Amino acid sequence: MTSPSRFTLVMFAATALIAGCGRNNVNGPSASASSQDQIEATAALSESPAVIEDGQYESADQTAVDGLAPAGSLAAVQPLRFWRNVTHADRSFEFAFSDTDSTGHPTTAVVTVRKHLTGTFNILVGVPGTDSSAIDSSFDVIHKPLDDRWVRRILMKRVRISATARPVWRIVATSGVQVTSRNATTQLVSLRVQTAGIDTTLSDPQQLFFLRRILRLAPGTQVTLTATTLRSDDVVVLMLRDRRFRFHDNGDDTYTGVWTVPALVAPGPHHFGVNALSHGTLFDSDAPYDSQAWLIPFVIAPDEVADMLP
Repeated sequence: MTSPSRFTLVMFAATALIAGCGRNNVNGPSASASSQDQIEATAALSESPAVIEDGQYESADQTAVDGLAPAGSLAAVQPLRFWRNVTHADRSFEFAFSDTDSTGHPTTAVVTVRKHLTGTFNILVGVPGTDSSAIDSSFDVIHKPLDDRWVRRILMKRVRISATARPVWRIVATSGVQVTSRNATTQLVSLRVQTAGIDTTLSDPQQLFFLRRILRLAPGTQVTLTATTLRSDDVVVLMLRDRRFRFHDNGDDTYTGVWTVPALVAPGPHHFGVNALSHGTLFDSDAPYDSQAWLIPFVIAPDEVADMLP
């Protein structure tokens, strides 16, 4: 195996690179060959946006907090709901090519996709038990600066589809997504996923899942998620496309939530997310926004995502 040649491409969209736009910084001994491989690999990535994007984190969907601080704590504010407003997103792709063949072209690429998200984290505060759906002057909204780093890894292979065809790049595996706020002290340590037939614990959202072996969940399945953090007073919430709610605090640095897999969704990969927030993020108007989230890919059985290898 040859040593990977690394370079970073910063662009607003994959199509900009394909069209010849954007800035391309290349390091390595075979810059021209690597540039062409990068363009072709990026074109293949642009054909599978559902594998790259999580489709949830940048949503402005709101999460109810029940307006209650953990038992025994003194909260400076009483949050009712919170949401993010992402106003700017910079995306970059870092390619690590390896396994050069006899023609001098790499056959493996690990692509690290990064996004720098900025905006505001917003908290609706008021009197617990009031109807927060009808906001009036008795409610207040606290806006905290949001500065998040979003990361995902993708494994690609350059393969020959037929004996006469030119080799092409194909996605074969993807990691989950990890999103961490600037200067975060909040950390997700592990996430246990349990169903009637599955019991697995994830400790690294950046581990690669081969597309043919992404977590498959049948419609109507009850899924229990147990998140472990570093503290017993964090706020942990579930992020799904159609709902968001707070986990139960078990009082021992673990938090549990239960959801049911929906029946009517589009085919292809989906994500469920777990977001841990510091106590001060929600219950102290002067504390900074402090957050970490994991978004895990899954498909709804009997659907499956093929890795497009011949």
